[in-house]
Amino acid sequence: MSSWPPFSRYSDDSDSYRTNPANAMRLTPVRRAVTAISQDLARIPIKAYRGDDQVEIGDPISEILNVDFNEYHTAYEARRWMIMQTLLWGNGFAVISRRASEVDSLIPLNSWSVSLNQHDNGRLEYNTSEYGEVAPEDIIHLRMPSTIRQMWGASPVADAVRAMQLAGMLETAGVEAYRMPGLGKLSVQLEEVVGSDAIRSLADSFVAGHSGPEGILRPIITQGGAKVEQVGRSLVDQDWSTARRQAIEDIARAFGVPPFVLFEEIQTYTQEHARLYADSLLGYTHGFASELRRKLYPLDRGIRLSFDMTQLLRGSFGEAMNAYQVAISTGVMTSNEVRKELNLPPLEGGDDLRVGPNMMSVPGGTDEDTAQDGGAGFAEDS
Repeated sequence: MSSWPPFSRYSDDSDSYRTNPANAMRLTPVRRAVTAISQDLARIPIKAYRGDDQVEIGDPISEILNVDFNEYHTAYEARRWMIMQTLLWGNGFAVISRRASEVDSLIPLNSWSVSLNQHDNGRLEYNTSEYGEVAPEDIIHLRMPSTIRQMWGASPVADAVRAMQLAGMLETAGVEAYRMPGLGKLSVQLEEVVGSDAIRSLADSFVAGHSGPEGILRPIITQGGAKVEQVGRSLVDQDWSTARRQAIEDIARAFGVPPFVLFEEIQTYTQEHARLYADSLLGYTHGFASELRRKLYPLDRGIRLSFDMTQLLRGSFGEAMNAYQVAISTGVMTSNEVRKELNLPPLEGGDDLRVGPNMMSVPGGTDEDTAQDGGAGFAEDS
């Protein structure tokens, strides 16, 4: 029997990202990537459709996925936890609780407490510290892509451990450099020979007097022909900022999102930024939706699950309003459908399609007839 065990959760070494990916959350870009992806995928609705007609259905399972996983976990916090676990450890789990063969609730698990065992006859089973052995059909298993094992996800942190270690070293270098702002490595040349104790005392005195934010204001005063020369570059001269930016870009690539998601220069996403980001998440949503459908609707092949990315595609407020205006005028959406997406109450008559005159057709006539009629149909709808 072969077993795919989880990572150890007991390592405290700050550089042991390969053995304990959770330590990478101490790095700002990793925390930003994990929290952004998990929060966005947790807050968007998961919709169930039947067949190819894209007619949304409302059933108890949809209620579980979007409202409450169980009596203790809301859908948002449970989905966020599972996705964070998947992003860090490569795998996220939830036990399916059934009552009379019907799905009753979902119970999130700790990723490090679950292992996958494959018996000699090929049968798979999960072993959990909370519930013992669990059959594959009774557990939701979200997983990242892996190039080694098909049924077990690989941690992006462990796979990109070199980028994580580089980012950690750059963060440490930045902290140390800011303790000596504006000054690079210095050389102090003395005309007379002094003992090691005097050299150590001189060095300690210099660090005490010139380290910290106020150190840049203190002049360097020498006596007895001593000379001070800079032999290393300061923080403002060195390539630290460039290297740190490249490390952040590598971390973004490890999680499969555009690098601008991890930078603060972009205060407002344009619609193009929003679409690039939403498209980058499709690799997650397709796999997650397939796993949820396969485990929660095993007997109904006509059901399709999808993450509704509408909220992520809005872009700026002005772009969203222009897009909604076009959607209403072309008959793609009604006013109340737009108001629903904006969390506004419906209006009376807001369920009617209001198509512009140049988009209308009259039974037995042509578009030119409608245009010559002055758009009477549109006027009546108004």
